[in-house]
Amino acid sequence: MTSRLTDAIAGILDRQGIENGGVETPVPGLRLIRTYGVVPPRHMTYRPSLCLIAQAAKRVMVGDSTLTYGHMQSLVITVEVPVLSEIIEATPEKPFIGATLALNPDIILDVVTRMDKAARPGGPAGLGLVVEEVDERIAAAMIRLIELVEQPEAIEILYPGVMREIAYWLMTGRAAANVARMVLPEGPPQRIAVAIHHLRDHFDAPLSVGDLASLAGMSPSAFHQHFKALTSMSPLQYQKHLRLLDARRRMLTEGERAGSAAFSVGYESVSQFSREYARMFGDPPHRETKRARANLSGGLSGSVALAEPT
Repeated sequence: MTSRLTDAIAGILDRQGIENGGVETPVPGLRLIRTYGVVPPRHMTYRPSLCLIAQAAKRVMVGDSTLTYGHMQSLVITVEVPVLSEIIEATPEKPFIGATLALNPDIILDVVTRMDKAARPGGPAGLGLVVEEVDERIAAAMIRLIELVEQPEAIEILYPGVMREIAYWLMTGRAAANVARMVLPEGPPQRIAVAIHHLRDHFDAPLSVGDLASLAGMSPSAFHQHFKALTSMSPLQYQKHLRLLDARRRMLTEGERAGSAAFSVGYESVSQFSREYARMFGDPPHRETKRARANLSGGLSGSVALAEPT
């Protein structure tokens, strides 16, 4: 199964002429990637996805937690969260090869509600990122999805069934409780997700943990506890990450100056912005963005990625 999955991903990339990098495919939420060398840490936001590695390895740091996964392992992400991600194993002889598939909450909810209540995953939901071995049944389903990349006329008909199969088999793995609670309205993760979506859409506004807790239907103390368990960071840390990521995007892609970017994302003090930016990215804004632009012009693709995991 390992060689079949590796060959399926590499074959698509070869035929599309992509030597080193990733590609979004016509299959909804499916991204394929290959890189022939390690990729330094990149700040980005992960969204609910199944991230599967067919070859080599990577490391993800979220809040206080560090997760490493590699050959025929996957990272199941059930919460939107800012992370620091890096590919730590890849060579010209044995490149990093992987695939990312966005989780479809409507299909997952359909699968969960069709399951007998006694068969639904139980236990508490923990950190919203879980590493697990790739189940052969999921690997086989992923290969069928990858094959649809070159059969676009079949995607609309076959995609829902394959995604339903993947959702079902995810319910048998280590991330089962997280996947189920991602879509069930009565669970804390789904209620925290409501607050996260509000925080994402209003990260430039002053933060009120009390207001976020009300949105989640929790007391402030319970909200803080569940938020930290799910994201490995506090609401304030989460907001800070979103602000700094968006400020960096503004400076790199829109040419905004540091002061303007700082105020645009909600900072009231440019000096505080510069200090927190340097702590997160390693250098003050002007120096770090200059280095990032040089990396881009030198071909280090993805070094400023701000969204989907690879």
